[in-house]
Parts: sequence; structure tokens; C-alpha cells
Amino acid sequence: MKDTQAQVRRSIQGQVFNAEMRPLPGASVSVQGASITVATDLNGRFVLNNVPTGERTLVFNYMGYETLERTVQVANENVLLGNVVLTLNAEKLGVVEITAVMEGQQKALNQQRMADNIKQVISADVMGRYPDLNVAESLQRLPGVTIGRNSSGEGAKVQLRGTPGNFTNININGEQMMGSDENGARNPSLDVIPVNVLSSMEVIKTLTPDLDGDAIAGTINMKTPTAASMKTVATLDVGVGYNDLRSKINNIVNGGLGKRFLPSDAVPNGRLGVIATGSYFRTQNGYDDLRAQVWEAKDYGFGEIYFPTDIRYLYMQNDRKRFGTSATVDYVVNPSTTLVANMLYSSHNNDLTRYRKRTRMQSARTTYDAESGSFVNTRGRGYNEVMAGTEDNDVLTFSLEGETKIGGVMLDAAGFYSQSEMVYRGGTYNFITGNINLQIDDIETDFLEASGADWKNDASLYTYNAVERNYWNTKGQNYTARLNGSYSYSLWGNDALFKAGVKYKRMNNQRWRPDNTLVTTYAGDAATGNLSNFAGVAELSDDLLDGHTNFGLAVDRDKTISFLDQNLGTDLFPINERATRSSIDSYFYNSEETIKSGYLMNRVQINKLMFLAGVRLEHNQVDYAGNIIETDDTEQWVSTTPNFQSNSYVKVLPNVQFKYDLDRSSLLRLAWTYGYSRANFVDLVPGRLINLLGEAITDGNPDLQPATSMNLDLMYEKYLSNLGIISAGTFYKRIDQFQYNSVFALTGNEFDGADAYTGWRWFRTLNGDVAHVAGVEVNVQSNLTFLPGILSGLSVMANYTYTYSNADAQFREDLRLPGQAAHTGNASLSFTYKRFSIQGNVNYNGAYTELLGDQDATDVIRHSRLQLDANMAFKITPKISLYAEGVNLTGAPQIDYFGQRNRIYQNQFYSFWGRAGIKMRL
Repeated sequence: MKDTQAQVRRSIQGQVFNAEMRPLPGASVSVQGASITVATDLNGRFVLNNVPTGERTLVFNYMGYETLERTVQVANENVLLGNVVLTLNAEKLGVVEITAVMEGQQKALNQQRMADNIKQVISADVMGRYPDLNVAESLQRLPGVTIGRNSSGEGAKVQLRGTPGNFTNININGEQMMGSDENGARNPSLDVIPVNVLSSMEVIKTLTPDLDGDAIAGTINMKTPTAASMKTVATLDVGVGYNDLRSKINNIVNGGLGKRFLPSDAVPNGRLGVIATGSYFRTQNGYDDLRAQVWEAKDYGFGEIYFPTDIRYLYMQNDRKRFGTSATVDYVVNPSTTLVANMLYSSHNNDLTRYRKRTRMQSARTTYDAESGSFVNTRGRGYNEVMAGTEDNDVLTFSLEGETKIGGVMLDAAGFYSQSEMVYRGGTYNFITGNINLQIDDIETDFLEASGADWKNDASLYTYNAVERNYWNTKGQNYTARLNGSYSYSLWGNDALFKAGVKYKRMNNQRWRPDNTLVTTYAGDAATGNLSNFAGVAELSDDLLDGHTNFGLAVDRDKTISFLDQNLGTDLFPINERATRSSIDSYFYNSEETIKSGYLMNRVQINKLMFLAGVRLEHNQVDYAGNIIETDDTEQWVSTTPNFQSNSYVKVLPNVQFKYDLDRSSLLRLAWTYGYSRANFVDLVPGRLINLLGEAITDGNPDLQPATSMNLDLMYEKYLSNLGIISAGTFYKRIDQFQYNSVFALTGNEFDGADAYTGWRWFRTLNGDVAHVAGVEVNVQSNLTFLPGILSGLSVMANYTYTYSNADAQFREDLRLPGQAAHTGNASLSFTYKRFSIQGNVNYNGAYTELLGDQDATDVIRHSRLQLDANMAFKITPKISLYAEGVNLTGAPQIDYFGQRNRIYQNQFYSFWGRAGIKMRL
């Protein structure tokens, strides 16, 4: 395009700092009287292109700082402006001293303000304001974010705007990380990564064409820090804590060290930057759990009802260690050329012991006693188990990035590698009763329990039964290379940017069992295998599930395992070769996905209006391998046949976005975008997994199609002078061929051989038809410095998201989209007075469908959950402070129910935990 002014144009480069010489990312740099505006990058650097020659006035704006104007003379050479230092506007902020948290708010809000798309940013300093140990816990504080919890109550999985987890991409420094969960999820479990090794996180809700398109809900991008100052910056956090449920101590150590070197006239802040961070956390925690995951319909004489045939009590104890580190080296060759190398490693290790008791009352043999009001079964079964295992989960990423300018074209290229691996080595050792009398008096309580025979305490009822060494490995890898080029030009006197790029990405995910996996059943006499010979503590827990029941007699872990090891392969424990082979072969899958993509986009700034349009093209080549298991009439393994499936498809993703500045502090955003999301790896594998002890069958579905979505977003943002924001927006998504998890109780005619598994749970992932998702987001964040006296130390943060959905699945219509919560919200109120600060936090996740059944009555619903946290701090010196934190203060459990609230499906209890320690920022 020709510039109608036909002037000679040059570039101006520089770097923006605060008075402490820390870079200011997201600062606005504009040319007065021209539609030329850029934002500084994470290191505070900026490049203004196509600046007309002559005397020009540059305007620097950064929320919370005085506006600065600087006059420069643009002649025949490009201008190297050097360092630009902005001055804090303490009067507008209403404070005398800027805290680290406020500085973090400044960085986050300025980056959010200058972004072309809709996103939220949370900085490391703001993350440290909350008692959150990992990435998922921190993300739950942002609008539209719902988290799922791990077996110890920590946040682990993330969902955006009420959509399934695989609709969200998890990135580190702009590239996708791989999952390694047993369930084949695409995304990693975010409890692996401590927040202390990051500098910030972004929740990107509208994708631009230069971002991967396989993210219907959006992208979460974690950023590792780079050295910012010529001064040595060191941080240290040492703390000790307490877990109430298991009455154990936990401890944490975090640290960081960074500095820039080799200053020059062209790069006064130093050419070389080196920074490293580290985090170590150890806790002994666990959970109490009740599971009633098999409900069968039957008419007991007063109409058909659902009856819980299988009730399980679980007592988990876990010794958990988490270590994380990141390191970044960057080198500024010249103001236009930089190189950045980064490494992140995180390791999550669990040493698990799980005790489980189980009663089973088949509905066919259960009757209702009208006189007593009890459900009675004279041929019930009891089970007493111990599971011992280790779980090691490692995440490793490397990246090498560089950018340079050749003529008028800015080029950036990167290579990226990510690996996530989980190794599990565990065994389940099971004791079983013969037929015993069982009865249930109340099937509508959250604390279901069978009475009758003394199945909790009488060891003589039990005999050594089945053993399953449930060993498995999962591994995910991502190799990525990308090249982008951008060219700034003037379009009829307006600042414009054309950008294009290509990317190659190869992702591999595999799961397998090692050959020392085994299945065996005790074949000795009842006296030798009686639980009396392997009895552990007489009462494992007398206040199970927050005191609502007790566990009773436990199996002795060491005696039980030692007896098996001494007799494995003998007449007492003959190895079931066919069951073992079926367990190993059915578990295997290997998936390979190759994505080749390219995009074109153009951005134009016309006075107050930014207009961005582009298109992204992604070609997917998919190759999957699994095993088909053939069984005989008794469902014993006969043969294994490898099965390979391939597929390829192309996605064309148009993208249009607008940003209009209503005034200097408020703006309006509008976006029309397309995206898609692939199913989880394991869901696509051609094969069948049979869980003998869990009595569950999981089928893969190689015919699953990727979901495709058309998205509309509208957002208003008002930025407050005291480092706050008020925003409100609405969104709509039309999702075709969405994926959902389905569970049915087998009746015996669903597939060949299903009659051998009648009553077992049958899990599948299927494509739905069309889902419509719409919602509203509201966010308020403000430091209340306008209040009188000490009340000026109050700060408030609150957000709320309402989401509505309507979906048609294969067998049902007018559903709420599985995984979609109607209401989510967060609120925090903090108070700071001189050296003291205190904060209370509340997080609310509304109810949503976890598993879809064949009707409303058989859906599994995750109940709403409200969590209260609190933290406080006292500054000993400006750089040293003491802190205390409490998490889940009300002991909120995680509850799932079967169809309706009075049919409990799972009730998992964690109690509360907390920490106290010292933080130093030197």
C-alpha cells in the first residue's frame, strides 16, 4: 500500500523503565499527531516504525505513572532513544509507597490494556498475594475459570467459560505443553507446576491468527521470567505448614536470582541477562472418600427407584514432593536482534497408600423390608483392600527464540520441545468375604453405609483374593518450529502492520504397561489366606469423612505385600497369564499428530479504532495405534491384534477483531473468531480397557471428530487511575460435534460379550451434534484509596461469570453442555495498614455435568463448591516480611451425585491446611 503522504519514514527504538530501572511491559508509546502506537514488550522494549522525518513528540503512558512527552529529531537514520524512565504518580494512586503487589497489578493491567485481543493477565507478585501453591490454584481467581481438583484437594485441571478441559490449550512461553495423565488428556495436570517459577500467566479468550487454532475456549499461557535489572535481584521464601486431615507438617522453599550484564551505549540495561528460579514443597496429605458409583433401577414395591449396589470407603495418605525450576538466558546482539534460551523442569512425586472398604448388594438379590424400612440382602459381599504405589510426574521444556530486523521486516523464529512423563508403580491387594447379611436403612444420605454383618471389623470374614499390579507409563512430547515475519507500513496515513507465519508441530502421546504388570488370584486354603493373619490397625480412622463414620480394621500393607512376594508364582498365587496379557495389551496406545499451519493477518490503527483481520490454516495428520483383544466365551484373553487408524483434515479459521478507545481509560472490544478442539488422545484409540477390580469398561472411539466453534465476543473495559479495572462482557459459541464423556450401566446387549459384564460401568467419549454456549462476565478490581483514613488501605477484587448452554447429544436433546457450570465467581477483600496486610478470599464453582448418562436421572453431576481462604503478612523491613496462609478454612468437600442431589456418587473430604513463613526480596 502507498502512503498518501509519501514521506521518508524511520524507526525509533528504546526501552521503558521505572525509577528502580525495572522494565515496564505494556507501556503505550505513541507519536503525537499520528496514528502510530505500540506497546512495550515484557522487557520494556519498543520499536516505532514508519515515523515521518522531522521533529516528533513521543508520548509515553503507563497506568499509575506520570505521562511523559519527549521530543526527538527524526532524520536520515533510525533513532536509538535508549532508556526512558517514567515517574510514579503517587497522587493518583493515593499511596506514598508502591508495593510489589501494586507493581504487579500495574504490569498486568497495562499489558491487558494494550493487547489486541481479550485476555486477563496475572503477574507473579499478584499470584503471591493468594495462598496458591500451583498454577491451577492461581488461575481460579480469574473470570470464567473453573478448576478440577486432584486427590488431595489441590487444583489440577482447568476449564474456561464452562467448556470441556480439552477445549483449552496450556502453553509455556507461547507453545503447547503435553499431558501425561493416565486418562490420555491433552493438557498437563497443573498441580505439577509451582507458581513461583513463573513471571506471569495469561488467559487468552479470543485467539488471534498467529496463535494455535485448536483452542475453542482459549489459551492459558505461562511465562517464565527474564532478568530485568543491572542490579542483582534475589528472592527467598521459607515456610512451614500443617495439614489438618492427616495432622502432618509440610514445608516449602522458593528462591530466585537474576542479573543483567555487559551494558553498552546501544543497550544500557545490559546485553546479557541470566535468571534462575527454584521451588521445593513437601506435604503429607490425603483425603477421605465415599464412592457409590453404581446405582441400579428396580421396583421394590413402591415404584421404580435407583438403589446403590456398591459402596466404598477410602482413606488415602500421601507423601507428596514437588520440585520446580526455570532458567532463562537472553542476549541482546543489538537493539533489533535478541536471542532467548529457556528451560523449565518440574517434578511431582507421590508415595501413596490407599485403604478401601467396599460392600456390594446386587439389586437382583436385594429386597425391601416395609416394616423396618430397610433394604436387605442375605448374599452381600464385603471387600477390604490396600493399595500401595508411587507416582512420578515430570515436565520438561526447552525453547530457543530469536528475533531480528532485516530491512523493514521483523523476523522471529523459535524451536520448542516439551516432554511430560508419568510413571506409576502400584499394586492393589484385595480381601473378600463370602455371602454375608447386609442392609441399608437410608439411601438418600451423603454418608451411605451398610449394616448387618460386622464387615468393618471382623477379620475372620475375609480371605486373600485378587492382586493387580497396576503398573503403567504415559509420555507426551511436542516438537515445534515456527517462523513469523511482520512488516509495519502506513496505510493512508494510518499505522498498519502485516504479519504472516508458518509453524510445524509434531505431538506424540503414548501409554503402556511394562511386562512386570501382573494379575493373580489367591488359590490357597482359607485359613492361610484369612485376613486375621494380615490385620493392621484395629481402627484406621474413627473420624472418617469429618467424623460422620469410621473406617474400622485396616489391612497391614507390609505383611500383605511380603506374603505375595514370597509366594508369587507358586500354587498360592499362580500368575494369571491370560488376564495379565489382556491387562497389558488392552492398555497400550500410541498416537502421533502432525500439524502444519500458516496464517496471514493485518492490523490497522485508524485514530481510536484498531481493526485486525486474518485467517489461519491448519492441516492435521493423525495416526493412532491400539490393540484389539479377542476373548473366548468366558471372557479370557485369546489373542491380540494391533490396530492402526489414520485421518487427516484441514481447518480454515477466519478471524476479525476490533478495539475502540472510548477515551484514555476505557475501551470496547469486539471479536468474531473460529476455533476447533481435538478429543483427548485416549478417547481416539481403537481398543477396549477392562478394569477387573473397578468393574468398568472403557472403549476408545477412533471415529471421534474434532469439535469446531464459531465465537462472538464483546467486552467493555474501564481502567481506573488507582490501579483497578471494571470490565463487563458477553460471549457466544456455536460448537459443532462437541465431545462428551458418557457412562452407562451395561445391560448385556451393547456389544458382543457384554452379557459377561452386566451391571458394570461402560465409559465412552462420543460426538454430540450442536451446542450453543452464551454467557456474561463481570470483573471489578480496585484499590479503595479514595476512602478516608485507614480505610484507604482496603482493596477489593470480584468477578462473576454466568454461562448458559443448550446441547444436542446422540441420544438426548436440550442438554446443558457437559462440563459447563452456570455460575462461577471469586471475591477477595484485603486491608493494608502500614506494615500489616490481611486478605480474605472466596471462590465459588457452580454445579456442572461430569458424566452424561442415557437420561437426566443417570447423569453424574459435580455439586457446587464454595472455598474460603485467608492470608496475612507483616513487613519487618521493606524487603523482608512474615506471612501466614490458610486454605479451605471451612473444609469444603467435593461432591458428585447421580442424577439428583439425594443420590450421592462421590463425597471427597480434605479438611483445611495452611502455612507460615518468611519472604525476602533483596
